[in-house]
Amino acid sequence: MTFECEATAAGGLGTACCSRGTARPGCGCHLDCRHVAVACLWEGMIARESLDERPGANFLSDSVFEYVGRRVPHILTEGGTVNADRVYRNMLSSQPLCFNLFGFLRDHPRAFRDALVPLLDLDIADIELTEVEWAPPAAEHLGDRTAFDAFVRYRTGDGRRGFLGIETKYTEKFSPEPYDRPSYRRLTDDKSNGFVDGASDRLKRPRTNQLWRNALLALSLRQSANFDEGYCIVVHCAEDDDLAATITAFHDERHVPGSLVRNVTFESLVAALAEDADVANWAAEFSTRYLDLGPVSHVR
Repeated sequence: MTFECEATAAGGLGTACCSRGTARPGCGCHLDCRHVAVACLWEGMIARESLDERPGANFLSDSVFEYVGRRVPHILTEGGTVNADRVYRNMLSSQPLCFNLFGFLRDHPRAFRDALVPLLDLDIADIELTEVEWAPPAAEHLGDRTAFDAFVRYRTGDGRRGFLGIETKYTEKFSPEPYDRPSYRRLTDDKSNGFVDGASDRLKRPRTNQLWRNALLALSLRQSANFDEGYCIVVHCAEDDDLAATITAFHDERHVPGSLVRNVTFESLVAALAEDADVANWAAEFSTRYLDLGPVSHVR
């Protein structure tokens, strides 16, 4: 037996009936999304047979689907970390969400800049590049596989070179694996880098370990000859209190909170983009797909 998604019947997100651990075998969700007629979900996954008819079912626009087709092979060739099956089928993962968000905005740099500037309080005059799943050469920085979910290169009003190394969190938490390397401690223990005494021993703990590594990659990249400034940006859901606590714990280890890591919610970013006529329709689709859980708020 199949079950029609109540969210779709209400005109809302087709993922939500199968999210939050409530999926059932044979669930047939009719997704209110440009590329999707019918997608069968199990734990948030689009059935493989559905992709035979709609290979771009997980993406909100043709341009994003085409970008994924180019970008995923490139990431794999460069030795990066990307799971193609997850990108094409998982409707709840941050990785395809990242493509749907930044893979779209890479073609709309003016709208992206106008939304970011007030939210991050940064001087961004021109966005030159946006890529999903990006990392600099590991040997030149941390010597590990730390990467950014998205990367933005920009110029300030006076021509300085800057970047945003973005980490997105939707349904996932930060990885709790307690990695520790001499390169991490070298950057953290250098007093000129703005950490308080003993920060390495606290930031290596499971709660903050991944954010620590993301921030250190941004710090290392900032110190290279290619950039004058740069930040690690965490994009997350507004009601993710656990993630907010992790960011606060990281800020507690900095002399100047916000000087290296800043955060913005999906809700505030998409709301700002919705004010721009050039991307308003996409913003509405993204919000329906990922942020409007009202139609399934009764699901437990």
